[in-house]
Amino acid sequence: MAIGTCANQGQHFVIVRSQAENAANPSSWHERKFERLTEAQAWSGQTIIDSLTWEAPHFGPVSLSEGHWDHLHEKPRTLGWQIHQFAFIPDLIACDRYNGSIGGGELALAMVEQWWAKFRDTPIGRANMAWHDHASALRLSNLLLLRSHLGEQADPLLDEVCTHHASLLKQDDFYERGNNHGFDQSIVLFEYSQEMADSEAEQLARERIGFEISVAFAPDGGHVENSTGYHNFGIDQLKRANEIALAYTGEEIETTGLVARAEVVLAHMTRPDGKLPHIGDTIDFTVHRPKQPPSDDLVLPDSGWAFFRSGRDAQALHGSFKSGFISASHRHDDDLALSLFAFGEEWIVDGGLFAHQQKDPMRIYMRSASAHSLPYVFGARPSRDVDSVGPGSRIISWRSDESTFEVTGGTEMWEGFRVKRTVAFNRLDRTITIRDQIDPVSDIAHQLASAREAMGYAVYGTRFLVPDSKQVSRSSEGVRIKGKRCTLYIATRARCKIISAQSAPSPIGWRSTKLNKATPAFDISFLTMTQSMDETFILRWV
Repeated sequence: MAIGTCANQGQHFVIVRSQAENAANPSSWHERKFERLTEAQAWSGQTIIDSLTWEAPHFGPVSLSEGHWDHLHEKPRTLGWQIHQFAFIPDLIACDRYNGSIGGGELALAMVEQWWAKFRDTPIGRANMAWHDHASALRLSNLLLLRSHLGEQADPLLDEVCTHHASLLKQDDFYERGNNHGFDQSIVLFEYSQEMADSEAEQLARERIGFEISVAFAPDGGHVENSTGYHNFGIDQLKRANEIALAYTGEEIETTGLVARAEVVLAHMTRPDGKLPHIGDTIDFTVHRPKQPPSDDLVLPDSGWAFFRSGRDAQALHGSFKSGFISASHRHDDDLALSLFAFGEEWIVDGGLFAHQQKDPMRIYMRSASAHSLPYVFGARPSRDVDSVGPGSRIISWRSDESTFEVTGGTEMWEGFRVKRTVAFNRLDRTITIRDQIDPVSDIAHQLASAREAMGYAVYGTRFLVPDSKQVSRSSEGVRIKGKRCTLYIATRARCKIISAQSAPSPIGWRSTKLNKATPAFDISFLTMTQSMDETFILRWV
């Protein structure tokens, strides 16, 4: 069957059995993956065949023509990561399976052979994206699927490439133990063990999957990797591990109820609009089949989260408070950060992810305290040493009843300073009272605070990051933030400065909800000029 013209002209792809499908006998897991391939993927695969152009997620059209590997270093790191994992192979397979041919598979195999000739002997290293620990695992999964798709028509070289990848994943020094990379490595190694009948790989994969499950989530059900986005991704990993194990062996691999506990947490994380607050490394997306939380409030003292809301309707107020540091993965300097969504709008936000480009000035900014709504210390650099300051990042206390929710968190990420924030929410009138306290507790901290006070400089600040969709102005009592339906007033005695979209000498007043893109935001900072800070902020909507 020939591939039809555009779907909007009334023609559609039709699934037919290809020559490869008739010749092969794919595993139940791969058969399930084949069944999930979509018409949109088939169209993407046809575009790759026609023009060697792939519509990469978040990045748009990218060339896959011969020699494109030489130019990946010029592109964003995440795009190179996607291409090196051959994330486009399922699209080529989809084209074949909707078209009844193997042209997509043959093109994919030719690309693999080209890649293998170029990178087989390239040294393994973190700076080398070709053998990136996570990309290599995901590439193996795509290669295994290609192998099943081609069946008897697969080049024996494909088995060699898959075996080489598996031997690398088995190595302890390549295994990224204890984070989401290592979890995916372990899952893919298990997939390989079933597809290639490797009992040694299966035993190792099972041991590693068990370990990764045990450390990915804290006992309270919160994911350890410091963001709402990775909590959602961690649930997906758990489900995928169970689904793969069930497909191959008839038994799930995680049976303790962790998925259910983590999904309750996700329900509390999810805003009334079905999206997650952009805390840490989180981009904008709608939670798949979002569930209603079983209650209005949830505190996770182990993982360091607190969530509260006025109700469960679309106009409800939803607050997210973070003070926890139990993993270095995807860590931002965001202890005591608060995000607020109410009346169908964002009001107080976090900076977001931007991109996995660690040396990019905007990425550095997004991870810093400057891109988070929290109390901070001028002239001090937060520590990211999980062993020394992690235990000091914590939820100290909380209480909840029908009319009030209150949580207090503390952090020692500002070395030499003790910082505490209390957030009290009055459900009856939807007002929020924030009390921020900072004290120097070391000699060096006292010297820093004294010197800044003597020179008349601000010693501490409290930042509220506000979307640029709002109108921000000063009022007699503090700051006025006008939204679409109502206005938020922040009342305080502290003086403030407002900055938006500053690029030099360093970024201030930005946020990122989409990968590799930053948009202006309002940085509203209230300043304290004394050696210790004890400021109260009253937030009310009118």
